[in-house]
This record gives sequence, structure tokens and C-alpha cells, in this order.
Amino acid sequence: MNLQNVKLFWKKLRKYWTLPFRLIIRNETNLHDSFSFRLSPRRILVIGTLFSLLIIMLTAILIAVTPLRVYVPGYTNPVEYKLYRQILSRLDSIERTNAMRKMYLDNFQNVLNDIVLFEEMNAPNEEVSEKRIKDKENAEQAFKQVNDAAEQLLIEIADRTTKTYIPLSQYVALPTFAFTMPALGYITKQFSVYNKHFGIDIENEKGTLITAIADGVVIGAESSEKEGYILVIQHSGNIISQYRNLDLLLKKVSDKVKSGDPIATMGNKGKESEKPYLHFEIWYNGTPLNPVEYFLR
Repeated sequence: MNLQNVKLFWKKLRKYWTLPFRLIIRNETNLHDSFSFRLSPRRILVIGTLFSLLIIMLTAILIAVTPLRVYVPGYTNPVEYKLYRQILSRLDSIERTNAMRKMYLDNFQNVLNDIVLFEEMNAPNEEVSEKRIKDKENAEQAFKQVNDAAEQLLIEIADRTTKTYIPLSQYVALPTFAFTMPALGYITKQFSVYNKHFGIDIENEKGTLITAIADGVVIGAESSEKEGYILVIQHSGNIISQYRNLDLLLKKVSDKVKSGDPIATMGNKGKESEKPYLHFEIWYNGTPLNPVEYFLR
């Protein structure tokens, strides 16, 4: 179809668009007009469109409110729909039951590990015992003392013009002194006293096994809203290792550990943790050390 034919078609359409016609139904026996109706192409288009929309609406209503919808592909029959609702309700009940059981097991594990969650102390509309209030006050006071000690330590380090850290050799000569890595992974944040980051961050997948760097005794196992579970181990020679942002504790206070023993798993339960990682610190006589300098290579 060329352009000339198209122009000719539109010309005829515009010519006959409003041209009136009459539809007549005539009785052949007596030539009497039984019915007549005035039509035009425009009126036929309008009436046809309205009739089509009416048919579509009636069909949709018929399918929606009558059992005929069972025969339409994609619709579920009433029996199957009722069964689906029952299964959905049971599944929701199972999920709530599993959540309650998980909460119970977590609380049971906290009791076994002597862990007190501060969120429970701040729970609204619950009676809190005087002992828990006192424990919370003691914990807050202990945290304040630690922060004060850390600030004092930073002042002393600044006075000694130390840029990063105080090496262990300044206090005691240990030429063969070395630790094993606490976990496999990538070191994503280095040790920096200037930035108040007294350890290193080792990133890996959640559940990665964390091991003790040397022989020692567990002297601390607690939970922090900011850093998840925390484990502290006392080693010989006034050396302390700290493991933070843990997901699961495998040791409790007073447990003896050997170098390489599994003690926890890596996680991201802390509020500031977006990815699973281990925050690891080494302290000697109250001074933070750069762990990278004392790892076995």
C-alpha cells in the first residue's frame, strides 16, 4: 500500500464519517417497515466500543462471583483455596513456634555462659529485680573506668611521641615470641592507636571458626549490644587476648584453652556490624599491641 492509496482511504473515511445511513427491517409480505434505525460510521464505532466494554465487564463479574471461575485456567477451586489457607495458617504457627524455641535456646545458652543481656534490663513494662539494676550500674561503672584508662593511655602515648603503638620489646625481650592467627580471612582494618582502634579486623564468612592464639584461661565471656559476644583470655606473661563481634561462644569463664583450640565462631550480632568479622586485640601490661607484628609467618 503506497502513500497515495493511504491518502485516498483517509479522504473517503472523512467523507463518510458522519454520513447518515438507516438500518431498516421490512416485512416482505406487506412491505411494512417493522424497524428502522439511523446509523453513521461514527455512531457504529461508539456503539460497538460500548457494547464490547459491557460484555467484558459482565464476563469479569460472572467469573468473579460465580463458580464458573473454576473452569478458567489459573483460578483455584474453593476446596483448594480453603486447603491453601489452612496450610498457610499452620506454617505461620510453625514459624512462631520455631522463633520461640530459638529464643529459649539462646536464653538457655546465655544462662550457661553467665551472660546477662542489657536489653532485658531495659525491657518496657517489666519488673526488674534490684540485683539486675545493681549489676547494670556496676557494668556501666566498669565500662567508664575502662574508657578513662584508655584515654589516659592515649595521653601517655602522645607524650612519648609514639605514632602507632608501643612494641613489646620495650618492656621485655622476647625474640622468639609469636602467636598463631585467631581466624582465617582478610584484614580489613589495621591497628591504630591514633584512631582508637586497638586491634585488627579479620573479615570472613559467618560461622568461621575462631581459635585461641596461645595457651591460657578464659577470664571473660559477655555480650555487648554494640559488639556482639566478647571473649577474653589471659595468657602467661601478663598478656591478654580479646575476641569481639562473635556469633557463638564455645568456651566459658575459667575454661583452660590450648593454642589452636576452637573458642567461638565469627558473626555480626553487633549494632555496628554490617558484615561478619572478628575484632582481635592483644594487650600487655595494659598496653595495646599490634597483633600483626606477633603472628607466626
